[in-house]
This record gives sequence, structure tokens and C-alpha cells, in this order.
Amino acid sequence: MQFRSKRINLVAGVVGALTAATLGLSATPASAGGSGRPEAAPKTAAAEVHCTSFTWVPSDGGLYLHRPSTTANSGNYNCVVARGDHNYAVLALQESLNACYTQGLKEDSDFGPATEQAVKNAQTEINGIHGPVLSVDGRFGPKTSSYFSFELYRQDGSHTTGCR
Repeated sequence: MQFRSKRINLVAGVVGALTAATLGLSATPASAGGSGRPEAAPKTAAAEVHCTSFTWVPSDGGLYLHRPSTTANSGNYNCVVARGDHNYAVLALQESLNACYTQGLKEDSDFGPATEQAVKNAQTEINGIHGPVLSVDGRFGPKTSSYFSFELYRQDGSHTTGCR
């Protein structure tokens, strides 16, 4: 009788696992203390989207600013620039950190420890102006971007001394 009981549990576990695999669920085998029935797979956090380029944003007087975005001129700023990134979004960020927050960074498109510290410095400065609105974490995300001052450029792409 014990053999038959184990066999039924094993079959139930296999059926449950096959059903779960077909439906994209996970099953806990009966032999492992579970019922063998499918259970919802644990939810995982959505992958973080990193900024890879920048958008030319019109400003006053025919000037533009370069705001990090998901892709070139997408206007999608719901992305992050963080340690390990190496792209045009980082370069735009470094240029603005130097022009608007006097950080003295090497503008090399590489988000390393110096850029991370410069972002923390800017976040601290922004908090000094607006109150504690940002986490000082060295990550440039949508919230930091909404308070950030960006360097202004002329239509030909040349730098100005202004920020907005």
C-alpha cells in the first residue's frame, strides 16, 4: 500500500509539473512536501531600463539641452544612468555635471566612481535647494533628472556657459 501511495504522489507531482510548465507556473512536487499542484511562479522585479543616449530638448532663445533618454531623441526619460554604463547618456550627464555643478570630471562616457560621486554631489546640492527630495545614491534616474540642471547647447551642438 505504501508503494502505491508513493506512486500516486509521484504521478501527481509529474502531472502538476508538466501542467505548470505548460502554463508558465511552478509546481512543488508532492514528494517534496507540496501538493504537486501548480503554484504561481514568484514575481520578479521588472528589468531596469538604462539610458543609452540623449534627447535634444528645446529651451529658450533657440538653445537646447541634452537630457539622458532611453534612445536618441526618444523623449523617454524613464531610465537610469548608473555605475558601469558607457554611452552617450553618460557623456551628456558628465557635461552637465561639469557645466552646472562644477564637478571637473573627465568627459569620457564612462560612468565610474568619479561620475557616481559627482552625481551624489549634485543630488546633495539639489536637496539643499529643494529639501530632501532625492536619495543621495549616485544613480541618475527619472526623479534626479526631473530636478537636474542641464548644460545648454547652441543649434550647431556647441556648448554654452548656461544651464537650465
